[in-house]
Amino acid sequence: MNIKERLAKIAKELSDYEVELRNASQERITEIKTEVETLMNERASLIEAQRQETLSMFNSSNKKEPESNRAKEIEQMSKREKLALIVGSHARGKKFTDVETRALGSALTTTATTYVAATAEVNGVNNAGVMIPTNLVMDLLRDEGNLSPILRDIAMTSVPGLVDFPYRKTRDKARAKAEGASGLENQIEWGKLSGAKGYLQTIIAVTDEVRSLSDIDFGAYIIEQLFVDLNDDWVNELIYGTGQDNRIKGITYGATAAVSGGYTSGAVVAAIIAGIKLCTGKYRRGAKIYVAQDVYDEIITATDDNGNFKYPIFNNPTGINSIAPLRVEIDENLTSGQFIIGNVSKFYKVNSLIPLRIETEREAVKGITKYIASEYCAAVPHPSAFIHGTKKA
Repeated sequence: MNIKERLAKIAKELSDYEVELRNASQERITEIKTEVETLMNERASLIEAQRQETLSMFNSSNKKEPESNRAKEIEQMSKREKLALIVGSHARGKKFTDVETRALGSALTTTATTYVAATAEVNGVNNAGVMIPTNLVMDLLRDEGNLSPILRDIAMTSVPGLVDFPYRKTRDKARAKAEGASGLENQIEWGKLSGAKGYLQTIIAVTDEVRSLSDIDFGAYIIEQLFVDLNDDWVNELIYGTGQDNRIKGITYGATAAVSGGYTSGAVVAAIIAGIKLCTGKYRRGAKIYVAQDVYDEIITATDDNGNFKYPIFNNPTGINSIAPLRVEIDENLTSGQFIIGNVSKFYKVNSLIPLRIETEREAVKGITKYIASEYCAAVPHPSAFIHGTKKA
C-alpha cells in the first residue's frame, strides 16, 4: 500500500470512528481516543513523507552520465526554469523525450482532457493540462520571498478526500494520585470542523504574439503571471470566502469582531489592543497581526496632541515589527481599514483535493489563449481562533 492509498484509508477510518463515537460506551470512547491519536500521528508522518518525496524527486539530478547536451542543459536549470519549461511545453501540447523526462524528474505530471480543435466560430480546448504539487509551488515562492504573509503562513495539506477536520475540543486536567494507586485516564471531547469545498482559480489571457516565444520563455511568462495572481486572487478567497455558492470558508468566516460595529477613525491602535485581548489561551500562542496597508500607515504616522510623530518614521527601515508580543505583517490583500489576529498556520485548515493545474482554452476569433490555473480544496478556520477588525464606514 502506497502513501496515497494509506492516507485515503486513514481518512475513512477517522470518519468511521466519528460515527461510532455517537453511541459508544465510555470504555469504547477511551479506546477510540487512543486509536484516533495513533491515526492522526501516522497521517502527519505520511503527509511529511509525501512532501519530502515530492521535493526529493524535483530536486534530484540524474547521477548517470548525461545522454545528450539536452540532458546537461536541463540539469543545470533552476527550479523555476524547469517549471517554466514544463508548463511552456505542455501548454503547447508537446511531449518530452525520454532524456528530457529523466532530466526533469517526475514531480510534475500531465492530465489529459478532451481535445477540441478551435475554429473561427468555436472556442477550442487544449488537452495539455498540467498538474503541479501545490506544496512545490508554495515552497518555491517562499524560497523566493514572493508570497503574501497570509498565503505564506497557510499550511496546506494534500490528503485525498479530507473535507472534515477532527480536533480536540476540550479535555480534563491531569489529576493527582496516591502512591501505588492507578492513575485516572484523561477524557477528551472531540469536535469536527466541516470544510467548505470550492475552486481557487485565476485566468491568464495570452495573445498569439506571446505564444510565439520559445517554450521556456513562454512558460516563464505563464508562471510569472500565475505567481502574481496567486497572491491576488487566491489570497482574497482564502481571507474572505463565505463558504457558500462553491466558495471555501475563508479566515474571516465566523471570526470574532475586534470592535463590535467597527472602530472609528484614529482608533486603530485601541482596536488592535482590544483584538489582542480577545485572542486568548492557545489561540494567542504563535498568533500574528495581519494589517491592511492603510492600517499600518495610520499607526506609523500617528501624531500626538502637539503634532509630533509618536513613532520614529525617519531612518527607520524596519518600521513597526510587533504590537505587544505579536508580530505585525502587512498584507496588501486585506481590505482597507481591516486587520486579522490569529495563528494562520495552526488554526486555518486547507486541504488540496485536486492539485494545482493549468489548462487552456482557445478563442480563435480574438487570437487569444486563456490559461486557467485552478485548485480544488476544502478549507475552514477553527472557531474562536481569529479576530477580525474593521473600520466604520
